[in-house]
Amino acid sequence: MNGYSYLEDTQELKLESFRNFYRALAQVKLESFQNSIKLNDFIKPTEIVELNNIINQQLAEKSISEYPLVHYLIAIINTPSAYRANALKWAIFNTQCIELLDSKEHATTIANLCMRFRLASTKREYHWLYNFLPALPMELEDLLEFLNKAETENKELVERSTPNLTTKQIGQLANIRVIYTYAHTQSDRQKRHRESNPSAQEPPQTDVRKTSKITLDDEKTYQTHFERGVAKLPIEEKILETVEDHNFEFNSIEQCSITAQINNLKNRVLHKNKNELMSKPNPRVFDLPTAQYVMRILFEQAENSPIHALLLFSVLSFTHYEELLVLRTRFFLNPKSKEIRFSHENCFFRQSIDSSKFKDTFLKEYMLNIGNSFTIPLPKVYLDQILRLKKWDKADIASEVQEHLRRISNDLTFPLTAQNLPRLISDITLNELGYELESKLLAGENVNNYTPCHYFSIKITDILDVYIQTLDLVFPQLDNKYIEEFKSPITFGSQQVPDLPFVQSFFYQLDHQVRNNPNPFQTLNHYSLWLWHVCMLITSARPSESFPPNLDYIDLDNQLMAVADKEQRYSGTIGRYLPFNDYLRDEIQYYLKYLKHFLSLTKAYLPQEKVQAIHEVLDGKRLLLLFYDSKEYIRNLELSDIQKYFTEIALQRNWTRHFTRYFFAQYCNEDVVKDIFGHDEPMQELFDRYSAFQTTDYDQIRAAQDKLVKTLALKSMSNFTGIMIT
Repeated sequence: MNGYSYLEDTQELKLESFRNFYRALAQVKLESFQNSIKLNDFIKPTEIVELNNIINQQLAEKSISEYPLVHYLIAIINTPSAYRANALKWAIFNTQCIELLDSKEHATTIANLCMRFRLASTKREYHWLYNFLPALPMELEDLLEFLNKAETENKELVERSTPNLTTKQIGQLANIRVIYTYAHTQSDRQKRHRESNPSAQEPPQTDVRKTSKITLDDEKTYQTHFERGVAKLPIEEKILETVEDHNFEFNSIEQCSITAQINNLKNRVLHKNKNELMSKPNPRVFDLPTAQYVMRILFEQAENSPIHALLLFSVLSFTHYEELLVLRTRFFLNPKSKEIRFSHENCFFRQSIDSSKFKDTFLKEYMLNIGNSFTIPLPKVYLDQILRLKKWDKADIASEVQEHLRRISNDLTFPLTAQNLPRLISDITLNELGYELESKLLAGENVNNYTPCHYFSIKITDILDVYIQTLDLVFPQLDNKYIEEFKSPITFGSQQVPDLPFVQSFFYQLDHQVRNNPNPFQTLNHYSLWLWHVCMLITSARPSESFPPNLDYIDLDNQLMAVADKEQRYSGTIGRYLPFNDYLRDEIQYYLKYLKHFLSLTKAYLPQEKVQAIHEVLDGKRLLLLFYDSKEYIRNLELSDIQKYFTEIALQRNWTRHFTRYFFAQYCNEDVVKDIFGHDEPMQELFDRYSAFQTTDYDQIRAAQDKLVKTLALKSMSNFTGIMIT
């Protein structure tokens, strides 16, 4: 069980009783308690007394963040009798959700879940939660549906000034919904895994197995695993090949040949990737003469033709014409990422980007990006023509649209359709102006299809300027002054980008903890934490247990660091080389010097086996960063250690990638940023055969890294020797 890692014994605590209580909750079936449920069904009265003594004598209030699950369990025991039965049922439900989550990857999520229900059991002002939540047993999926509905309905009641729940309570419901969403995602993964691996003891009688995977960036990929050899052979005797695909299926003939499957899959991957590039060689992409021809016809006819006005608005709003025919004053398209507004005063569309947010409400006031949407107006001069379509039959509109598109297509090299027409502006933005990210944002590209949309930060005025530049290219006669009033200096994008003063303060505090800690062993920990954040910031790598790597994978002379922080791609590459500047090279060397000094000064304190890790780091046999744990052993720094040291603010582990993406984008072109972040399209990764990346591009990144170090006022540890060790 995953949750047991939260209940491990330490030298200070004996938590066996908690473990037994947790096990009893995690293993029971809620369906067995339809009528009544009692605390004594899970824990003995003598154990209750023992646990209360532990909590009162050894676990002070400040330890809640360190032992969130323990404090939650003791709160269940001491819940008022009126709520205890319900609290027990939810404890059973919650422990089983915890079992779905990885104890390291989802430590913050589990801590939030424990906190929310601990407060519901111990604080009167939070008791409402048990009364509000639905009766158990209930499927996790049904619970999420209930929470979504309740959140939406109560927000509407608040807007009408007839609240059922307070704004704070609605926020707490939203917090719980997010937590259960994580658990539901993990449940789905496990279900799919079981379906693809029906029996561990009985190997599948097929040579092809499909799996899906969601990365840290929330990218969903499909993989096909090919096994050559008899199914019953030991795994080491089989030939395995894994290829990332797009969930293709094979025909009946291909299913009989493993070679045919591999070849077909690779060919289809190549074909799909080529189409998805949407570059000039793609015959399905609008070139500039074609775009100009289409726009000239639409603009010339739009003042007198409702159909041409409708098609023009389809182009200008990146929206299929059928979705515009709702013609209400204000309406949202499905999914609710785009809002269209038609009125006599305003005529515009608002494009929203679904991006992840800071989980800690404290951090929201330090966000760089205020919003996650931008608004672009549409020319009102054509609105009257479109509104005439309210009286038209939709079948007649569809027929007229097809006829007008056919006429325009007569002089084109490819057929103009209602599906590709909304892509006209974004195609030109990409291929004529070279704005890849902006083209995706304008088109409302799903973040799961274009990963950089998770990380970007951009001013609203900048995205509108790109839009205006594109209009000037495709129809220079247009007076685009109507767009100017919608310009704003406000930045939008990722909701995980802290502002510059926050980051500066954060690194100042990290530096201060290293230089001013009187405990030599805590100094080592703080030094490692500081260097971990510096490495993450400068290299923009994904957080993982294997980064930073061994010295064998760090080239200090050429200033390159090997990283494998993502799943294997089609090209067969399993990693990439990340450049780093002089500052990080020097700081790694200073850290190694410090380790040698630490080793010499601790000979009298620690036996050889407890400092063996330092020798292995220096020999290149162990990951670079070290940590002194509660068992007085020096081991590698883990992601869970970072979370334990930063309990006051719930920064997501990859916040550095969000910040550096914003910073590097100011000094580097988009292609270089994508290369460094590992966001390349398949077969275009660093040094792949189709990659345009050159080693000289590293200089561009290193220059940006230098500016980042200067902007954040990062100090060097060149004069820090760890003399606190005496």
